[in-house]
This record gives sequence, structure tokens and C-alpha cells, in this order.
Amino acid sequence: EIEHECNSILPNDWKSSVDSTNVDGADEEALLLLARCQLDGTGLDSPNPELALYYLQAAYHMTKSVKAAHTLALIYEYPQQSNNLVPIDVYAAFEWFKAAAEGGCVPSMAELALCYELGCGVTQSDENALDWYMKAAAAGCSSAHFSVGEHYEEGRSVRLDHEEACIWYHRAAVMGEEDGVRGLRRLEEVARRV
Repeated sequence: EIEHECNSILPNDWKSSVDSTNVDGADEEALLLLARCQLDGTGLDSPNPELALYYLQAAYHMTKSVKAAHTLALIYEYPQQSNNLVPIDVYAAFEWFKAAAEGGCVPSMAELALCYELGCGVTQSDENALDWYMKAAAAGCSSAHFSVGEHYEEGRSVRLDHEEACIWYHRAAVMGEEDGVRGLRRLEEVARRV
């Protein structure tokens, strides 16, 4: 249990913009922990979501933390991530998923692909969705394998190819993705040939 006052290390002008250069000595984990205690209210009289967002942004800008970027995206996309203290902002979520994905965060790659697929916070683009699903799949994301299969099954931004869809569904299924199994069942006749 954290027993210290989270605000004690903040400068008086904490609301000013965060320097966008990597700061020597900045501690990513400490900033992430401070953000978490602000969201949870641990060791405080009450949660402070604005300060939590500040710490997460500081972690990203000062340490290039993709974990902070991913966390920010989740907070803006899913209200339960902030104990319902931060309103949904799909545009901010998209930007933070993009920052984390470009930094190599695999879950953010899949989330960014979904943003493109659904047009959530960005103009809908099957091409960009498939590109990011492919990157996430190459990095080992099982759900991304399934999503690539869907693109082939439905002919979205690629030629319609049920055999190729089955290959991707099989990869997802082998990785434990139930949707991959369902995709194979849907294309059962083709899957038997592949």
C-alpha cells in the first residue's frame, strides 16, 4: 500500500506543458505508479484523474513510454480504465493507440487496426486496418490473425480468398483464439482442402 502523498513531487506549475524531449533521470515506472494512485485515489483524499493524465503524458514524453501511451489510449477508449472518471474521447484514444503502436506496443497495434476498421477516432480505412492487423499478427497477436482472416474472407482491401482466410483462421485457432475456430467452422469446406 502506498503511504505517501502523490502530489509532493509536483512543481507548482504542473499543468504547464510537458517537455517533449527525453529527460535524463525520469523514471517511467514511478510516473506510471503515480498515475495509478491518482486514478485509484490511493493515499489521497480522492482520485485526481486530471493529474493521472498528466503523469501518464509526462511518462510518455519524458521516457518515451509506450506503456504510458497505451494506458492513455485505454483510459480514453474504455471508461472503466479510469473508474469512470475520464470521459470517452475516441480521437484522443486513436492518437495514443497510434503513438503506442508506432513504438512497438502489440496490443496497441491491434487496437489501432480496430480504430481504422471501425472509423473510430479516424476516417475508416480497411487498408490501414489490414496493415496494422498484419503488423500485430507478425508480432504474435492471436486476435490479429483472426482479423486478417476476416479481411480475406470478406474481400476487404484484398482479393476475396477463402483459402487464405482459412490459413489465417488456423493460425489464430492454434494460438487459442476461439474466433479462429469459429472462422474455420464457417468455411468448413474450404478449410478441409487447405
